[in-house]
Amino acid sequence: MNMVMQMGSQIVNSANSVHKEDARSLSALEQYERRRQVVRAHQRGAKKVQIARELGLSYTAVCLIITRYLNQGADAILPHKRGRRTGEGRALSSEQEQEIQEMIRDKKPRQLQLDFSDWNRPAVAELIKKHLGVRMHIRSVTNYLKRWNIVVERAEPRSQQHRIEAQVSETISSSQPTPPSLNVE
Repeated sequence: MNMVMQMGSQIVNSANSVHKEDARSLSALEQYERRRQVVRAHQRGAKKVQIARELGLSYTAVCLIITRYLNQGADAILPHKRGRRTGEGRALSSEQEQEIQEMIRDKKPRQLQLDFSDWNRPAVAELIKKHLGVRMHIRSVTNYLKRWNIVVERAEPRSQQHRIEAQVSETISSSQPTPPSLNVE
């Protein structure tokens, strides 16, 4: 049986070799349609290998779709939102976030016994560590501040020129011989 199908921009001919398309590049609706085609073909009695070949999917993908459909029903092949849900997997709870935000908005770092004159990312990281006991990477602090719509000063890094000048002056002072003492009698 030679079957030709039109699927999106890909023409699949079961008599020829099939180029397998990465389904992650398809929209959620296109993925759902692919899954429905797999289920319909399986219900008609087609073998899994044949379904995979005709639809340009891997055998493993076909088996997973069919298994999910048989175990969980039609809802299992519906498109769903991928990735973490909002607020899931964060280092701070929403109550802790509120507490830190209020501290940043209401007080200066010196008032909280922090060794910073103004709020910057290292100051916020230190506040979180001191008050909540949570050590946080500076990039995570940046993400929290963006999420809270709080803009803080960026800590001024020492410029490359300043570092070079400091190294040169250290080298010069350590390499100069000490002048001999003059004994005048």
